[in-house]
Amino acid sequence: MLQACTLGVCLLLGLLRVQGSPHQETLMKPELSPAEEQIVIEAGQSFSATCRGSTSLTWLWNDVLYSVNHSLLVSEGRCSESDGHICSQFTISEAKANHTGYLSCSYSDFPFHKDLTAGIYVFVKDVANPFVKMYADHPSVIFMPNEEELIIPCRVTSPDFKVTLKLLTDSDISPPGMFWDPRRGFIIPFPSFQLQQMLKCVTHVNGTDHMSLYVPQKVVGTRDINVIASQEKVLVGDSLNLTCSVRTTYNGRAALNWTHNGKTHFSPTAKDILMEGNVYTCLSTLIIPNVTMEDRGVYSCKEQNEKQLEKSVTITVLKNGFLKIFSNRNLVYEANEGRKRLKIALKVDALPHPSVTWYKDGKIIGPNHCCYKSDPVKYRLYIENVREKDAGNYTVVLSSARHGLYENVTFTLEVNTKPTIYEKETDFDKIEPILVGREQTLQCTTSGNPLPTIHWEWQPCFTTPSKTLCHVESPAHRILVSLSNQADLAGTNRILSIDEKVTLHEAKKKVLGILKTTAGTNGSGIFFCVAKNKIGRTERSIRFYVSDMHRGISTNENIHVLTGSDVNLTCKAENYLYDKLTWYYPSSEEAPVALTFSEEKGHSLSLSLTLTNVSLADAGLYRCKAKNRNNHQEMIDRFTNVVVQEKRAPYIVQQLEEQEVNSSSTLHLECLVDGMPIPTITWLKNGYEIKPASGISLLVNNSLIIERVKKDDEGVYECKAANEMGEVRTAAFITIQASEEKANIEVIILVCTGLAATLFWLLLTLFIRKLKKPSATDIKTSYLSIIMDPDEIPLDEQCERLPYDSSKWEFPRDRLRLGKTLGHGAFGKVVEASAFGIDKCSTCKTVAVKMLKECATTNECKALMSELKILIHIGHHLNVVNLLGACTKPGGPLMVIVEFCKYGNLSNYLRSKRGDFIAYKSQENSDPTEKVLDESNSDLTELIKPRLQSVASTGSSASSGFIEDKSYSDSEEEGEDAEDLRKRPLTMEDLICYSFQVAKGMEFLASRKCIHRDLAARNILLSENNVVKICDFGLARDIYKDPDYVRKGDARLPLKWMAPEAIFDKTYTTQSDVWSFGVLLWEIFSLGASPYPGVHIDEDFCLRLKEGTRMRPPEYTTPEMYQTMLDCWHGVPVERPNFTDLVERLGDLLQANVQQEGKDYIPLNTTLSPNGDANSTQSDTEESWKHSLVRWSLLEIGNKIKMRPLSVKTFDEVPVGKDEAMHEESESDSGMVLSSEEMKSLKRQETRSWPFGIMAFKKTAVSKSKESVLTEIRREMIKYQPAAQTEDDTLDCTLEDFVLLPMDLSLECHSPPPDYNSVVQYSTPPV
Repeated sequence: MLQACTLGVCLLLGLLRVQGSPHQETLMKPELSPAEEQIVIEAGQSFSATCRGSTSLTWLWNDVLYSVNHSLLVSEGRCSESDGHICSQFTISEAKANHTGYLSCSYSDFPFHKDLTAGIYVFVKDVANPFVKMYADHPSVIFMPNEEELIIPCRVTSPDFKVTLKLLTDSDISPPGMFWDPRRGFIIPFPSFQLQQMLKCVTHVNGTDHMSLYVPQKVVGTRDINVIASQEKVLVGDSLNLTCSVRTTYNGRAALNWTHNGKTHFSPTAKDILMEGNVYTCLSTLIIPNVTMEDRGVYSCKEQNEKQLEKSVTITVLKNGFLKIFSNRNLVYEANEGRKRLKIALKVDALPHPSVTWYKDGKIIGPNHCCYKSDPVKYRLYIENVREKDAGNYTVVLSSARHGLYENVTFTLEVNTKPTIYEKETDFDKIEPILVGREQTLQCTTSGNPLPTIHWEWQPCFTTPSKTLCHVESPAHRILVSLSNQADLAGTNRILSIDEKVTLHEAKKKVLGILKTTAGTNGSGIFFCVAKNKIGRTERSIRFYVSDMHRGISTNENIHVLTGSDVNLTCKAENYLYDKLTWYYPSSEEAPVALTFSEEKGHSLSLSLTLTNVSLADAGLYRCKAKNRNNHQEMIDRFTNVVVQEKRAPYIVQQLEEQEVNSSSTLHLECLVDGMPIPTITWLKNGYEIKPASGISLLVNNSLIIERVKKDDEGVYECKAANEMGEVRTAAFITIQASEEKANIEVIILVCTGLAATLFWLLLTLFIRKLKKPSATDIKTSYLSIIMDPDEIPLDEQCERLPYDSSKWEFPRDRLRLGKTLGHGAFGKVVEASAFGIDKCSTCKTVAVKMLKECATTNECKALMSELKILIHIGHHLNVVNLLGACTKPGGPLMVIVEFCKYGNLSNYLRSKRGDFIAYKSQENSDPTEKVLDESNSDLTELIKPRLQSVASTGSSASSGFIEDKSYSDSEEEGEDAEDLRKRPLTMEDLICYSFQVAKGMEFLASRKCIHRDLAARNILLSENNVVKICDFGLARDIYKDPDYVRKGDARLPLKWMAPEAIFDKTYTTQSDVWSFGVLLWEIFSLGASPYPGVHIDEDFCLRLKEGTRMRPPEYTTPEMYQTMLDCWHGVPVERPNFTDLVERLGDLLQANVQQEGKDYIPLNTTLSPNGDANSTQSDTEESWKHSLVRWSLLEIGNKIKMRPLSVKTFDEVPVGKDEAMHEESESDSGMVLSSEEMKSLKRQETRSWPFGIMAFKKTAVSKSKESVLTEIRREMIKYQPAAQTEDDTLDCTLEDFVLLPMDLSLECHSPPPDYNSVVQYSTPPV
């Protein structure tokens, strides 16, 4: 900028000299040698040029005087002695690339006069530096002034170099009209703003590319100018800051100068640039550190480029300071509560600016206060969101300590508030009935500013269409309550007094309104307490329901009645609160209206149920249900327990015994008799009735007490008990002895000894219990079966580290109605319950609730909490008992809410179905005599068909875990029989289906890094649609009473289900769960038998298990299934299949059992015959049976012989004593034999339904060879084989030895297995 200024000044001076010089016209134009336009020299060469002129000459290099560049050598002198011209020689000793440029010669007096200048352009060719100025790393900024052309100055050192203009991305750019000049670069006429991006000049010299970078920028002018003074009035000695700001935009330039009173000011300045969006603010600050009187006056800031932009400020300098407050308004402020902002301001004239401090009621207001914001510059205080507590005195203190100046002023703020009735905060719409005839006192407490007034209004209930229902109506239906208009209150409630008191509570004035009614109160309605001031009004409604009952609804809790008599059950409810009373029998059946009598009397209504000629069958719990008039969703129940007792003649419970009583002591005789009705007792002495008298008492408990007996009281005492059924007597002789002194030392010693012994045993018991008390971790882990893998989270940290989100899982306790207990243990129990609103699909849902008993300790509570968190971590799955919610908040017991499975555990269910276990069922319509059975088979098929469809769809419909399967409700609409699994037979496909589902559930648990540790049929629950679910009873199982848990050391363990590594090393892994799954398979295919039948569970059993001894095949298994069990029982854990392998294997077995002749499903209501005709004759069918019978029997026995691999040693090979063998055969729980009752039932079925009997069978393998045989026979022939039968049984049999079973392949799991993988696993479903 300075160079440009210098050149401009010189040029101006030169022009003036030329124009004003008398010698200008006589000067010749200098002559330059060589006289060419341009010359090219090589880098490193020397170069000379000579200039000839009239007077002293000077040289310019690129329009810059040569003296600026000291590398140039110039010599000057006369050309010759005869010639008067001056010659000047210009020499470059060693030319460089940056010497390339325009060399010109002119007169020293006129160096920039173009007409008196001669020049030549010199190229210094340098192949290493083809550009005169190279910008390879940092681009050069080219300003685009408001002119008509833009020059990209990529000059070259040789005119032979070819240069290309490109964008930085190597794409060519060619603006309109652009041309190339090696002396100047690229010239672009009329450039656009699109050129403001990175450009590069590229040339290729001797195989090398060279480039130089440039960035064009548009230059714009400034917009406005402003000057701000730190203070326009300043004291001598203070500092003064003047700031000048100019706003511009991109590439704008501003040069600012200061003047003081018209003269240039050269005090130090500070410069800065602020950026805000596309606006740039250039700042120039003039700083005067120590002001004097000479510094007063006008300061102006002027922008050089735009001279019209100028701004001034006048500065006044004073010698002394001052402080003055102006207040033109009242010092009292008034504001309504809730106002968003209130400003307290004052006008101040001061120099220097004083310090400002605000006080609220004498307490300083800090700078970071949440509600008060101070503006010390403008002397203001802002109050945000005005509240009642903001009222008070506000004082502002102004001070200038340096000059000894102090001032203060105080403002008063009054905050007006709407009335508030405090009782409304605790009403919660509750309704408290008022007993009829009693004096009542109603009150409400209010406050506000100004202090509100209270009046009362009354709305009777009979203003509504129904006299038994009160609603808050519009104020037009109300009556103003006062002592003068009592007749307007319907003559029902007379007002005794209306009072209003002003009290001071917690430094606040409050108004207490009290209304008293007289003792004759008997009218129902609504009282309104109305509080009002100038800001607004509020009211409180008080429902004044008069009642003649102490409870809202009541019944007699217990009624005892004799057989044959009549009894009335009365349910009474408050008339304004409840209606629609209904009685229900113990069977939950609604009582007929004809047997009930309803009555409205006074302020209550009642419903009576009459039971005539009561018998024992009428006993039970009767329920009265009432609906809340104000909340139709709320139903209130009250129960009456009717106890029916048979009439019975009196009988002696305990005979009177003869006694010897000391004289002057007390005789106590008790007559222990019973009968129904309760007998009347009469006491006799020596045949005469004893009457109550002084010292003789006849107590209500049939006791006779005679105080201070004498010798005359001796005799025969007789008790006579009589009722309408008869009478009975008992007597004893009482002897009265003279009193004598007895020592009491023995009694004292005996009592002391007993107390000492009792205290000793109590201390010993507490000490032993403390020693045996396990740690919290042992308690938690021993109570819970399902735990997290200890490798993932240590056992003692699982409760603390697993999260519980109460917003997702917490369920209100008042929406749970507990029912009967489903199971219980030492510390916990599982209760059936009804949950209201736990899901979106049903109002009430039956659930199971896990909770603790009252005897549970903190450790059991932590164990249940751990189970809750583990269930949340596991998430939802179709084959796991899923978590629905929990009750963990204080104020009640800890409850874990899970799904309810109506059919109980799988073990009990399988045992209950032993008499109904079949292979397959089909129909033969060949004989009219079998029509009845055909119809029953068809009904069974129709019963099972929708259930099969629902099971196949459970994969998707139950995926959410909270929405009930719609197939359930569909089945319910079609009939109860289609829903109840207990009314349908059990098939082989059911057993495989159960196994497959458990494997799926365990696969899911393993994927969630969970270990079950107690996988057994007792921990598998059966739900609707034949779906089984894995559960963990945990605290609700009493392991001390369950025979499946055997003591080992200090613990009781399910040894029959445990893997050897778990028994001996206490190592629990997913592979140990696989072992337990194999035992569970054995339970399923033995129809719920106890594992290892006949084997004593002791240390020897554990050792033989570790050595490789295994269970024999269960009664109803197949070779493939038994091989799966043996694989699960592999001695090496890593060699056992994982649950994913088991799911695949069981899925293949399930698919193989339902495929027939290339179909993917078994047709319903179709019976196949050997010739393929579904309607074959009976003779063809019987012939088919005979052929298939022999072939099937051979396959049956051959497969049974091959059932167990030869390398497997089973427990039945170990000799067992005769007694043990007999015990095993007689054990009904073993599953190997049927009970006598089951055998009788089975024989009756065989006799009635031949040849379509239902019976137990032993399922054999489904191999490819067998499938081919079945294809030819087109029927499975299954024979009954009792458990006592051994492998040595012969093949001698006839057709009568078999019970033939028709095929029915329409049972569950006959269709391809449902896609359980489609189940969406929710980790935190919403409640």
